[in-house]
Amino acid sequence: MPLNDKLNQTKCVTTVWGKLIPEREAYSYALRHIAAFTANIFQVMRILEPDFNKRTEAICETSYMFNMSACSDDYKAAFYGEWNIPEFCDRCAWLGGIVGDSGDEYQNMAGRVIQFTRDRVEKELDACPWDIVGAELCNMTTAMFTANFDIESAVPGENEVSLNMCEARGCGDRKCRVVAERRDTFNLPKQGWLDHMGTPVMPIHDTPEERTVRDGQFIRNGCYSQAFGEEKSLEWAYRWSMEKGWVWCVAFPLIAIREMADTEEEFERIFKIVFATAGKNEFIEPFAKEGLRSWLGVPHEIGWNDPRLMGGYIKNILDTQFVPSELDAFTKDEVRIKVNVETFTGRFEMAPIDELILGYETLWHNMVKTLVSPEWSCWFEDKDEEEMTIVVGRKIDKRMV
Repeated sequence: MPLNDKLNQTKCVTTVWGKLIPEREAYSYALRHIAAFTANIFQVMRILEPDFNKRTEAICETSYMFNMSACSDDYKAAFYGEWNIPEFCDRCAWLGGIVGDSGDEYQNMAGRVIQFTRDRVEKELDACPWDIVGAELCNMTTAMFTANFDIESAVPGENEVSLNMCEARGCGDRKCRVVAERRDTFNLPKQGWLDHMGTPVMPIHDTPEERTVRDGQFIRNGCYSQAFGEEKSLEWAYRWSMEKGWVWCVAFPLIAIREMADTEEEFERIFKIVFATAGKNEFIEPFAKEGLRSWLGVPHEIGWNDPRLMGGYIKNILDTQFVPSELDAFTKDEVRIKVNVETFTGRFEMAPIDELILGYETLWHNMVKTLVSPEWSCWFEDKDEEEMTIVVGRKIDKRMV
């Protein structure tokens, strides 16, 4: 039996110390990291608006409106062409299920479509990177799905379907399950934003646990295949998630959350407190530090009180999210990483995310306190310029927060 001519090749993210992180692992890691950032933002919302119903309705309304803004004849034509939807197919709300299913798969929400017909669509998820965020996000997801269905409806905004997330991992269920049923077929009333967590009319199908999956099709198979046989590659989904995946879970909620604060100063004060706490707790446990060293491949000669630990971590975050960056300095005394401001803050033109700068600067500044030492700080220089520099260095501040 002859030997293989060469080794198989796999795309990887390379850490500053040469450790290779395979594409699938980097993709999964980047998505979960975005989910953690989202969880911090939702904590800000819970402080600003103590009433669950009010804050949930606010983010649902915002997410629905922004998704509906994509509704146009050109958008629909591109959508039908991209997914090879046949001309004889009834162009009505049920096709929105394709949008919802593909979006799930792009962001490694692992599961399956149970039913996909004109009258009923059922989607079951075994895993979701965003299950740590909480119930408000689960409700917000139904608002986005409602928009997906309404965009494909003959009369946009008509709410042809009754849509229920009858199970949600963010609410403690073992699975997430979304069911869309046509209102005219099942004689159902029009729903409000807090009515989307009810029980569907038709019975559900519960996939046995031994047949459930941990990862979506992109990680399992390297591509995603939808109802009409069209495929998307892992490379395509990874890039889509890093460019647009931020928008639904960060930008849309932030638009609503900012309006919950009485002033811009109040919003920023609470925002920084939440992200500072999250940063300091990231590496409070000794085993978390050891795990990071292993993950990044940090050599033994790099000690514990060394800013390169934090610099290497930040560089890895940027690389796994496809953000171009350049090391200007990487020594035991200082780390300097140069990035393009526009690329860092807003990869999606419709919703630039300036809060990413405030969030990450606060998060990393406080993270270095426990990962390395309180002697070190992290700050961003030239934030108002075309290029900014992320610095990890020594700084004394008598009001250090």
